[in-house]
Parts: sequence; C-alpha cells; structure tokens
Amino acid sequence: MRLHSLTAACALILIGTSSVSADEEGDFSARLNGFREVPPILTNGRGTFTATLDASGTSLSFTLTFSALSSTATVAHIHFAQAGVAGNIIAFLCGGGSKPACPAAGGTVTGTIAAADILAVPSQGITAGSFSDFLRVLGSPDAYANVHTANFPS
Repeated sequence: MRLHSLTAACALILIGTSSVSADEEGDFSARLNGFREVPPILTNGRGTFTATLDASGTSLSFTLTFSALSSTATVAHIHFAQAGVAGNIIAFLCGGGSKPACPAAGGTVTGTIAAADILAVPSQGITAGSFSDFLRVLGSPDAYANVHTANFPS
C-alpha cells in the first residue's frame, strides 16, 4: 500500500518538494525542490529526505541531503500544515532543538527523532513529547520538511 504522507517542502529556503511516500514498513521518502514552498521559490537547491520507523515504533531514523543552496543553511525541521499553508514546527532535523548545526553549504544530516524531540503545537492538537501524534501527522498529507537559508529565513 502506498500512502502519501509528509509533503516535504524543503524550503531553500532550500527546497520545497513533492509528496513523500510511505510504505507499509514505515519508510518515508521525498525529493526536495523550491516549487512546493509557500510561496514557491525559484532555486537550484535540491535534496532528498528519507526516514525509517524503528521496529518498536518509538523513533524515526532520518537522512536529509541537500545541495546547490543560494546561501548558508540555518535550520531544518518538519512542519504540520495542509498544502499551500506555512505550518508550525513539530520537530527539528538540524540547527535547532537538540539537533546539530546544519551543514552550511549543503551536505547530509542523519539523526533520530524520538518522543523528546516532538514540540507542542496546542492550536493543532500536538502534545509535546507525543511520538504517536508525530506519527499520525507523518501518515497524513499535511507534514512537510524545510531547510531554511540566510536568503530565505522563513
């Protein structure tokens, strides 16, 4: 079964993107570009986001790779919002929270998202530390990933 989940919009701000698909094993993937950002961004920036849910269902291992940025990468995270709307941050990938700095000129970031990484968004029903809330969002078409840069900070 193929699900569309996590509309990754790598904002180059880097790189907005196309839908991320999830398979039955809990693997997520997306190709990233600027056209899916709100508003769209014409950029050479591009990237990929892949993630795998661990066997116990309590953490998500991810790899975010990006290149051809127009300026220094500052932060990357996962947001929650329907297509065409800038959403609230629910988890950091790099450059915020407890995550390492983003590679400034592009590169690869690997890491794990667990309950402690989930941010509260009370206005959208997301409870801080609720990995089950996070997984429900990832299983919907309303999650996306952003990589912000100095040229495109929001």
